[in-house]
Amino acid sequence: MSTQYANDIPFTASNNQQAFKLLELPPDLLALLESDNPPILTITSSPSTSTTPGHAILTSTPSNSTIQKTYLLRQKNTSNPIMILTPSTTSEDDDSIPIPTITAISKTSDTIELIEQVDEKKVVAKGKWHEKFAKSREGKK
Repeated sequence: MSTQYANDIPFTASNNQQAFKLLELPPDLLALLESDNPPILTITSSPSTSTTPGHAILTSTPSNSTIQKTYLLRQKNTSNPIMILTPSTTSEDDDSIPIPTITAISKTSDTIELIEQVDEKKVVAKGKWHEKFAKSREGKK
């Protein structure tokens, strides 16, 4: 008879926790990084002004293109911690068979999100319903 404990994997936590920052990649940047010609990534600071501080910016320059994409880095906090795990083995004594386990090596409560920065061009409003309505009302006066 099988029990719920037949396939359990022991879980341990490392005393020496490591520091990690997780970077959440947009799908298009992930595809570029996994391609045969990955882009060159650089992290710089945007210029600060008297009213706004500089922000961290990630720039992606594909090796076979001159098109650059720029992303703002933004930290997101989560209420539930994210645990970084690694496979490990443990045994009761030196002569016994090692038992596969999972060990937590880090815990973080935030991730870094990339937000694509687009050039802000002035958009001309065309065909807005209120403009059409106003024009049609002008002729009735």
